[in-house]
Amino acid sequence: MKYFYTFFLLIFSFTVIAQQADSTIIATTDSSNKVSFSIKLPALTQIPGAPAPFYTYLWDFGDGHFSTAESPQHLYAKADTYEVMLYAVNNYDDGRKPQRKTQKIQVNKPAPVRDNVASVAEREFFKANGVFELKYNCMAKPNDTMVLIVGWKNTEAQQQKGRLYLMLNEKLFDQTCFDTSGFRTYNSAAPLMAFTKAEEMPSLQNDLLITESGSPASNFPVSVKAAAATALFSSTISLYKNVYSTPVTETPAGDARFSFLQLHVTPEMIKDTNATLTITGVYVPEKGKPVMHKLSVPVVNSHDPNKMNIKGGRISYRFLKKHKPLNYKVRFQNNGKGPARKIALDMTMADVLNPGTIQVTDMSPFCPPCDSLAKEKRGCWELVKNEKGAVFTFHGIYLAGTGQKGVEDKDSTKGFLEFSIVTRKKLENKPFKSRTAIYFDKNEPVITNHATGRFKKSPSPIFMAGYENAFSSGATASNGIVTGVGIAPLAPYRPYLQVELYYKQGLKTTGANVIGIERPGIIRISDRQEYAYKTFDSAQTHAISQLRLVPLQLRYNIGNYFSVGAGAAVTADIGGKIESENTYHITGANGAAADPYKIKQTEDIKAFSNWRFQPFMDLQLGKVKLGPHLGFRYYHYGKNSSLGYIYAGWRF
Repeated sequence: MKYFYTFFLLIFSFTVIAQQADSTIIATTDSSNKVSFSIKLPALTQIPGAPAPFYTYLWDFGDGHFSTAESPQHLYAKADTYEVMLYAVNNYDDGRKPQRKTQKIQVNKPAPVRDNVASVAEREFFKANGVFELKYNCMAKPNDTMVLIVGWKNTEAQQQKGRLYLMLNEKLFDQTCFDTSGFRTYNSAAPLMAFTKAEEMPSLQNDLLITESGSPASNFPVSVKAAAATALFSSTISLYKNVYSTPVTETPAGDARFSFLQLHVTPEMIKDTNATLTITGVYVPEKGKPVMHKLSVPVVNSHDPNKMNIKGGRISYRFLKKHKPLNYKVRFQNNGKGPARKIALDMTMADVLNPGTIQVTDMSPFCPPCDSLAKEKRGCWELVKNEKGAVFTFHGIYLAGTGQKGVEDKDSTKGFLEFSIVTRKKLENKPFKSRTAIYFDKNEPVITNHATGRFKKSPSPIFMAGYENAFSSGATASNGIVTGVGIAPLAPYRPYLQVELYYKQGLKTTGANVIGIERPGIIRISDRQEYAYKTFDSAQTHAISQLRLVPLQLRYNIGNYFSVGAGAAVTADIGGKIESENTYHITGANGAAADPYKIKQTEDIKAFSNWRFQPFMDLQLGKVKLGPHLGFRYYHYGKNSSLGYIYAGWRF
C-alpha cells in the first residue's frame, strides 16, 4: 500500500507539473543577455474536413516590441521588470482559443546591440504605407478577445512627435461590437497609450494618405489634398461611436513604436458572420504627411484564415437598384510546410449574381494578368468565368507556408482577391449565398464559409386611403372615407405580421327605408288631438365616424405584384349621428285620409361606443413590396352585416 501511495503521488505531481507547463511562459536568458521564450499549449483537435490545425502567436514583450514566432528570442534595451504576454490563436480547431498567458521577468542588463531588438514581424509591419498601420492577431469572434496592434514609424531625419486617433464601433451597426475597456499600457520603456475621448479636431495642413488592409494590405493607396483632408477626417470620425486620441512623444529618427490594445468582442456582436467591420486609425505627425489607415475585420464563427465575405454585406432594400454592384473578398493562407506556386480560387456565386460582370479590383500577391504577358503563365493571374461563377488562378507565384522553416512573418503566408460583381436583376429581400474552393497547388481544396448577402431589417411604413361601403342596413352601417397607416417588415419574402390603424369619416348613408308598414295605432299631434293611423313609413340615415385597430394581420406576398392577407379588426364608434324619420298616414274623422304627419329624431353617437370584433380578408395588386398598390378588403361581423373597403396604398 505504501508503494501505491508513492506511485499515486508521483503521478499526481507529474500531472500538476504538466498542467503548469501548459499554462506557463518559460523564459531563459543566455550569456549575451538574450531572453528566449517558449510555452506548451494544449493539443489541437482538427475540425472534420478542415486542414491540419495550427497555432499562431503574438508575443508582447512588455517594452513596446513584439514577435509572431512560436518560440522567439528578444533583447531588452533597458534593465527592468517586464510583464510578458502571449496571445495564441487556434486555427482550424474545435476548441476554445487559449486564454492570454502572462509572465513577469527581470532583466538585469540592457542589450549590448540596440539594432537587434526589433523582430522579423516588426521589420515587416509597415507594408501598407511605411509610416502607420493597424493589424489584428485574429478575426472578430463574438464573446472572444482579439488584439489590435497599432504601429507608427518616424521616417524623418530628426525626432518626431504627433498625435494618434483611433476609431471603433461604427454607427452603421446598432450593436456595440468592441468593449474598449481593456487598453494595454506600457512602462516607461514605451509611450503611454492612455486613450481619451477626442475633443478637438486637428486642422490638417498637408495631404492625407489613406491606405487599407485586412491582412495583408491593399495595393492601392489614396491621397487626399490638404484642402479636403480636414473635412474628410471629420466626416470619418462622425461614422464612429467611440473615438480616442493620445499624444505621441518624441520618437527618434528611423524608430518604430508599437502598442497593443486588447479588445473584447461583445457577445451581442453582429450575428452575421459574413459582416466586415472597419477600425480606422489616423497618425498626425508634427511634421510631414498625416496617414489614415483602415483595417477590415471580418466577423467569424471560428478562427479560420480562409474566408469569403461581402464588403458591406448588409444591403438596404429600400434604396436597392437593379444591377447593383457588390464587392467580395476571398482571403486565404497557405498552412503547408512549403511554398505554394499555384493557387486557384473556384468561386460558386449565388444565382442572383451575374458572373459575366466580375471585375478584379485588388489582390495579394500582386501580379499582372496573364493575357498581358507574351511568355508562359508565370507570376500572373488568370480569370475564367462560367455560368455558376468563375475560377481565379495565380500562376507561378511564391506564397510561403506557415509550416515552412524560417517563416516568421505570418502575413507572408496570406493572400486575398477582391472583385466586384453585378446582380442580374433587382434582388428579393432574402439572403443569397456564395462560396469558394481554394486549391494550393495539387492539394485537396479548402472550402470557405458561405458568403451570405443579407438585407438590413427595416420597418416599412404604409399609408392607405379609400372608400368603405356598407353591405347591410343595420344601425351601425355607414359608408365613409377611410384613411389609415400601418407598419410591417420591409419587403419580406416570408409570411409576415402587419399592424394598422384607421380613421373613418362617416358619410350620410341611407339605412332602413320601409314604406307602408301596417301597424295601426294612435298618434298625438301638437294640438293634443289624437289621430288614428293604419300604416306608416320609416326612413333612417347614418353618418358615423369610427376608429379601427388591426392588431394582428397575417400577410404573404405572392411574387412582386400580389399580396393576400387575413386578420381581425377592433372597431369603435367615436362620433356622428343617426337620423330617423317616421311618416304616419292619418285617418280623418270621417274616415277619409288626412295629410301625412312626420316625426324626426336625431341620436348622437357616444365617443368610443359600440365596440365590435370584425374578421376580414384582403387582396392587394401592384408594387406590394415597396411602392403603390390597390387593395380590396372584406369585413364580416355578424349575420347580414358586412363592409367592403376599396383603397389605394403606398409602402415606403
